[in-house]
Amino acid sequence: MIDSRQSEGYLNSLPVLAAIRYWWWWASHDLAYLKRIGQTGAIDAQLVRSIAKDYGIARGIRKEKNDPDGEISARRATRIAEAVNRRNRDFSACESMTDRFNLCLDIVTELKGNHDDNNRLTHYDFVSGVTKLSWFVAPDGWTMFDRLAAEALGIKSGTAREKAAKFYERLANAEFAALAQEMNAALEHNGLAAEHFHAERIVDQYLWLSASNPAGRSLIIEKVSAFLDSIGSEQSRRLLKIGKTIEGGFEGRLQNLISERPKTSRKK
Repeated sequence: MIDSRQSEGYLNSLPVLAAIRYWWWWASHDLAYLKRIGQTGAIDAQLVRSIAKDYGIARGIRKEKNDPDGEISARRATRIAEAVNRRNRDFSACESMTDRFNLCLDIVTELKGNHDDNNRLTHYDFVSGVTKLSWFVAPDGWTMFDRLAAEALGIKSGTAREKAAKFYERLANAEFAALAQEMNAALEHNGLAAEHFHAERIVDQYLWLSASNPAGRSLIIEKVSAFLDSIGSEQSRRLLKIGKTIEGGFEGRLQNLISERPKTSRKK
């Protein structure tokens, strides 16, 4: 039996914490979305709205003026889904992260539209949002652009487009795709893989946690520890084994992604 003090001790390891925290998020959110897309082959309006809420990007999508609740309309969500789905095959065919990012920028430009309000779906360059939505339709070898993840790499200034370009360039130079592929293979080799689970997002969590402040990370550790306590010893041991597999095989390479003095955010 693993008690809470033991689990919190394990969770002081950033690779372990990142792996288990993503598993928790994946089981609660991403898995259902990935399953639906796997069945239909496309993202739909309902998923656009749900993912936008889960990932805090809904504020970037323009709402209907006559909607007092500020909900994303089905019309706007459908058009966004269509813009992402049109590039579905192209995403998978991209040879580099930079190529895929440029494809995302095509969508960003399309969604921003021109000066005609009827053609504008977003308030500004929806860079983070598009990289997130596109991950769901083609997750292999890709990760989401996020301000905190970029800060972990020492990228702190510039427009969203500029920061994202630097972010993907740096990850490409660090051979992110190969790292993720090897992490997925290690989980499979140890009998720890699961359908629709992508270790690419463990790297994402690692970067995000690296740039979070100590107080925020401490609370995350408490929450993940409580989660492990709640799911029973057998499943908690399995998740800790996933974390230890990532730590044992990839901790050094994950550390190499991080700049020496990343900016610390005051937000969790």
